Amino acid sequence: MRKPGFLKAAFVYTAYLLLVCIGCTRSSQPIIAFIPQTTADDLWEPAHQGALDATKATAYSIYWNGPTSDDDIQTQIGLLDEAVDRHAAGIILAPNHSLALMIPVLRATSRNIPIVVIGSPLSLSASSRLFYVLNDEEEEGRIAARRIGEQLDDKGSVAILGLNPDNGGEFQRMRAFEATLLHEFPHITILARYLTSSSQAQAEQIAHRVVTGNHRPDAILAFTRKSTLGALRAIESGGKGKRIILVGCDQNYALLYYLSQGKVDSIIAENTYEMGFQAAQVILSAGSGNHPADMSYVKPILITRENMSSPVLLNILTHDARVRH
Repeated sequence: MRKPGFLKAAFVYTAYLLLVCIGCTRSSQPIIAFIPQTTADDLWEPAHQGALDATKATAYSIYWNGPTSDDDIQTQIGLLDEAVDRHAAGIILAPNHSLALMIPVLRATSRNIPIVVIGSPLSLSASSRLFYVLNDEEEEGRIAARRIGEQLDDKGSVAILGLNPDNGGEFQRMRAFEATLLHEFPHITILARYLTSSSQAQAEQIAHRVVTGNHRPDAILAFTRKSTLGALRAIESGGKGKRIILVGCDQNYALLYYLSQGKVDSIIAENTYEMGFQAAQVILSAGSGNHPADMSYVKPILITRENMSSPVLLNILTHDARVRH
């Protein structure tokens, strides 16, 4: 029979080996936490795929988790804090709110965890641990202005729907849109600007007032998926008798279906695949002791019925079925 002292020593040694093994596992497979605005929207699935592609030949793994709604700020904050507490090797964040996430992000950088913000910026300057891979909002505004200006042949009016006051990037987009219209299509007027809606039903109500009012626009620029769908339904139900050109933002698959039917004129897609790919590369570079660029911009792409099936757009329009969790 084994003596109690021997059993105790064996137990301690076994526990020690387990701890060593766990430490080896953690060090050999660092985790990058990827927190999108929401997991319920097609917009961020290509970014997920981009991060997976960037890390597939490395020891890093991607942990993908986010809110089920794009206005659930508290869940996003909780996931960010959890990633910090678990000592993630890096964090990729597509923020829901430019101000509410500042303190959790600063907490991450103070723990020496590199964090890459994608999509829209926070009100924080880039640093040795805070990086940005952003949508080129000014270019998106210019693309929208030129598409609408050309489709209207430099005459008529446009309404802007879905402007988010908490998203500084969208105001950059709107200013670039207005400036481009003013200089390149001076005979097109902007009738009104409407803020984003909290629900799909409210977005449709706002759009319905726009298309049935006394001064109906010749074109609508919708900044979000909700406002684009709301405008589409309002045009179908109340905008009969006048053709209204609808240009939307964000590459939602429902919108692509309506684009294929000609109900939406065009969609300006953020290249979120490239954002996710570059963001993961930044973390890999920072983890190797290098000094990656702290700020970069990814150009959006205009999608029309003519080019939506192009192989060039395959990654940008990646379906979530391609992503393996």
